[in-house]
Amino acid sequence: LSNVGQVVTSLASSQANNGSLDVNVIIPYYSFIKRLYRLQKFAQLEVQIRDSHQKWKPVKFFVHRFLWNITSNPDDPNGKITNLSEPRSVQVYLIGSPKGVFPLDLSFIADDATGIYSSRYPLSQDWQDIFFCKAAAELITYLNTDIDTPLFDLKEARGVDVVHLHGSPNALVIEFMKSLYVGGKFKMAPPSIVYTIHDHLKEHLYSNSIVNVQKFIELKNYPKVRSQYFNGRQLYTSAIGIDQAQMVTFTSKIIAQEMVEDSMDFYAKELIIPSILKRAIKGEWIGISNGLDFNLYNPFNDILLVETNSNFPKNIHNFDPALLYAESIENSTQSLITTSKFNAKLHLVREGLLLKEDLNRTIVLFIGNFQYTKGLEFFQAAIDLLVSKNIKFIIMEDSGFPISSLKHLVNYYPNNLVIIDDVDFKLSWGNLYRTAADILFVPSKTESFGLMAAAEGLLFGSPIVSIGSEKLKEYLVNKTNMNNYNSYLYNLKDENNSELSINEMKIALNNSVDDMIRLNNNPIEKEIFIRKIIKDALKLGWNRPGGPIEEYIKVYRTALLKLRKKLN
Repeated sequence: LSNVGQVVTSLASSQANNGSLDVNVIIPYYSFIKRLYRLQKFAQLEVQIRDSHQKWKPVKFFVHRFLWNITSNPDDPNGKITNLSEPRSVQVYLIGSPKGVFPLDLSFIADDATGIYSSRYPLSQDWQDIFFCKAAAELITYLNTDIDTPLFDLKEARGVDVVHLHGSPNALVIEFMKSLYVGGKFKMAPPSIVYTIHDHLKEHLYSNSIVNVQKFIELKNYPKVRSQYFNGRQLYTSAIGIDQAQMVTFTSKIIAQEMVEDSMDFYAKELIIPSILKRAIKGEWIGISNGLDFNLYNPFNDILLVETNSNFPKNIHNFDPALLYAESIENSTQSLITTSKFNAKLHLVREGLLLKEDLNRTIVLFIGNFQYTKGLEFFQAAIDLLVSKNIKFIIMEDSGFPISSLKHLVNYYPNNLVIIDDVDFKLSWGNLYRTAADILFVPSKTESFGLMAAAEGLLFGSPIVSIGSEKLKEYLVNKTNMNNYNSYLYNLKDENNSELSINEMKIALNNSVDDMIRLNNNPIEKEIFIRKIIKDALKLGWNRPGGPIEEYIKVYRTALLKLRKKLN
């Protein structure tokens, strides 16, 4: 679930920029965060946890907070000038580990962002996850209780209206909040809950061992009707979120619809499909596709790109193709994106990060996680093909997973293959590589965060080569549509045997390379093509009219109305 955090960050910043919501975020106090922000101690709270004698024991933890100022682009890539009456910000609450309670005091230790998806031995991941859920519920309760309206205020201060939970590891927050409400801790009405599923192939498989759950939850309070959440010795939490929230959303309109039409089959779908169908019948299952965060990825005003004359010109919507044909590339009076992309290559060459011959070579870029579901088995075939065509293949690893199976290949193909797995280096130079790239390779079989392909490919002027998994179909148009394509898609013949699809992948990748070589010989056509696919990406912003932010606001309002109706 490693990409959920990036999506949630993008959503929160876009909601703040919208100005319609007061956005607050609760995350673990990962140890590396203190190096990045000035933190303020906010509260000391406690939760009940069983000790080694199975007795309930109060465990104290600190909550810190900081104000995350959202940087809104002064020049929006869509050509809109953003003049905010006041700076936007998000209040971020950090839940710390309970000190002096071994091994829970090892929670959230991470040297950098790559360390947040595992726990320190001997702390189990279950304990860390469930502790965070229970502590988050306690914090939300506190925020709803610690409300003081001054005597002469014209309106009463409000607590938490909506809690938006993301992903099955956070689903137990609902159960802990319910127990606190029953216990009378809420001063005001409890918040409504919106639960979002991000990945239909993996997320529902997340589970906690019953032995570990019992350390935090009194399972005797669970009636037999909840037996559907248990399988063997595991508690599967996704169905809890689906059943107990007021509204449930999924991060793809297409997949959300296919899941309730019984046209989609996936492993262990019986864990969640019955719950989803019940919500869909009531109109409480909504597909909302993710948006594109122009603050996170912006080739128009990224600082490094500006400093290297590699940022894209702002004339994306008022460019005149006819004038370009009349003037020629060499004599163009209009700023060109192809010039920016060439400058990115040139700077990487000057820094010794590309070879001189790469200036005139096609560059294929992969950004992602080295996992089986990301199509790792496709890489050897792709490398062989690209080397045979003298193409530069740059692999930017995205999660810290071991990649020894690929690294040795650099020794065989030093002129054609580059592997980047250093987090700091990627953060410093990543956007320059994105700008320099000609093609983005996305061999993912289960791409639940397909908008990343649009963000890291289309927005930076690179067509996509991909399996065309369900979510990617919302953003990518295959080459078969000759007039409007932005991608080269191939079919996965057998989900369990990727070898059957490797030939199709090679055809798609080969076609993309041949087309790019052809475009390099026709620079005017290349400029026009790149501008078209960038416009495709610019249509995907979070805050576009009728877009994801507006849809989420409608969902929040519906969730509030449903809860009020239930309480009355």
